[in-house]
Amino acid sequence: MVLLTPALRALKNTYPESNLSLLLRPRVADLMETHPYVDTCIVDTKNRGRYRSLTGLVRQIRRAAFDVAVVLHPTSFRNALLPFLARVPIRVGTSISRRGMLLTASCEDDTSVHEVHRYLRVLRLLTINASPDFLEFWHTDADREMIQDLLRAEGVSLTDRLIALNLGTTWRTKRWNIANFVEVIEQIARRTPDTSLVLTGSSAETELAAALPTSLPAINLVGKTSILQLGALLERCEICLTCDSGPMHIAAAVGTPTVALFGPTDPVRHKPYGAGHIVVEKPVVCRPCYRRTCHRQDAPHLCMTEIGPAEVVKALEIKLHREASVA
Repeated sequence: MVLLTPALRALKNTYPESNLSLLLRPRVADLMETHPYVDTCIVDTKNRGRYRSLTGLVRQIRRAAFDVAVVLHPTSFRNALLPFLARVPIRVGTSISRRGMLLTASCEDDTSVHEVHRYLRVLRLLTINASPDFLEFWHTDADREMIQDLLRAEGVSLTDRLIALNLGTTWRTKRWNIANFVEVIEQIARRTPDTSLVLTGSSAETELAAALPTSLPAINLVGKTSILQLGALLERCEICLTCDSGPMHIAAAVGTPTVALFGPTDPVRHKPYGAGHIVVEKPVVCRPCYRRTCHRQDAPHLCMTEIGPAEVVKALEIKLHREASVA
């Protein structure tokens, strides 16, 4: 959703009087309800069976009488079928999986570019040649105040330097060993005693945080923020250490430099967008594989285990030095 924002911004800027409705899944509905370029959300619950969900959505889209359907999902056949059955007059998207026959204009998919550009390519079919320029995140001053209160309760002042460590990611194959995070935290705390370290993540990562030693010099805010409050927290931080994850893109969107660890996915497509980030990766022959389960028998998760704490600490120290120089 963060990486879609430049495309949504370009659509809204081109058609400022339009009603821009976003078809999405329930897990991101609350987040996108307050998006600055989205007027309404249509939630695809898929909870009434495949056929009934499809026909119900078709009727809903047809009643709304949309003029244009922009299919930004690069591979979903269903997302192209819906506006076709709803008789939306103009339908644009990529032609992958034979779905071009459902669209009035289509283009070839391109997986050799960043996802931000992958979405923007579709808009060219509407003669919108937009530059992505920057990402955005739509947290509010209320979210910032909530984070300030949380940090104050942990003894962090407004002037304290802060590093975020995002422990988890939705794919097991993209995770870095928790013992490596422990070593990084201990070394950074020892080498830069003027810097506070804060652990970030959703409630799904609370078990990861619970596996850390209780004596570890880090503030545990895992599961204690909403996703918008997480944006405010990452904005407050000087650097974010993270694997390839949603919070990585949120950090980039709020202007926080990241040290990003990449394994099964390709940084060309998924790296933190913008300048000032460091990507750490290893030339393992089987990557990028885009697998959620590692199939290597000799050395499981080699692409992530090859990344050592020492080089990550070095990358963080480089970023800390640069940020201090800028400040």
